[in-house]
Amino acid sequence: MISGLFWLDALIALLALSGLGLYLYARASQRARLMARAVSEVQRQGTQAVQQDQPGMLDGMLRFLRRLGAVTPLLNTSQRSEAAAKLIAAGYRSPQALPVLVGLTLLSMMLWTGLLLWLGRPYLEGRSTSTWMLALLATVYLGSLMPRLVLDRLVRRRQNAIRLSLPDALDLLVICTNAGLALNAALERVADELEIVAPDLADELKLTATELKLSSDIDVVLNALAERTGLEGMRTLVNTFLQARQYGTAITQALRILAKTERTARMMRMEEQAAKLAVKMTLPMMVFILPTVIIVGAGPAVLSLMKTLSSM
Repeated sequence: MISGLFWLDALIALLALSGLGLYLYARASQRARLMARAVSEVQRQGTQAVQQDQPGMLDGMLRFLRRLGAVTPLLNTSQRSEAAAKLIAAGYRSPQALPVLVGLTLLSMMLWTGLLLWLGRPYLEGRSTSTWMLALLATVYLGSLMPRLVLDRLVRRRQNAIRLSLPDALDLLVICTNAGLALNAALERVADELEIVAPDLADELKLTATELKLSSDIDVVLNALAERTGLEGMRTLVNTFLQARQYGTAITQALRILAKTERTARMMRMEEQAAKLAVKMTLPMMVFILPTVIIVGAGPAVLSLMKTLSSM
């Protein structure tokens, strides 16, 4: 009996020691993993800091374009104002963005002129001087137009991204205003929540929240948000904020109706795009699919007819 109790006590002690050992091992391994993660994070941040301190080829190219655009009187005042507004709408708010665009425009003009002299020289040899001048003017104009076309494309893409994510932002604003948050705090909270799924809209909302902290004129800040984005939905949102502030009305119900309206408009745009697919697919089907179907369907009959005619 005593021997059985002894072995039972020994087994319990062994299990307790084993559990203690496993617990200490788990704590040690967890601490090691945390230490390794901290070391890797420090190394990553240090690498990023070194990369930021040591500018690469891209930074040198940007500095060259800024200097080139600063000394090139390529665009007049109205064109520069329009280009600066488009750059802001595309998300490039740096004061150096406009000189970079001017430098890119000049490089594009030079590149297209070089392509004309290289590829179009055999076709223009023996032509008159007026033909050469007309070709050069057309090439220079095309070269100056290409960067602005790319900029317009970037603006439209960013506006589409903001337009698609606006209903979700309005739903979050409804939740934040129901929770009692002020306008500035609500915009910051929504921007934090949308930073991953909608970075463009989150960037605009963060900028607006920062401007609201620094400026006492809320009307100017909200109107600047509508002007930067250039969207009708954002203009409606700004007007809703301004009217609620002016008349002291509840903003929650207005935001809820606006979110429903924006979601309905998004669904209608998607249905419109889906309805256009049939028309857009007609030409590819006629060019690529219809000849293949004709070959597969009529090919055996044509081969049989050719065989019959050759045997006769």
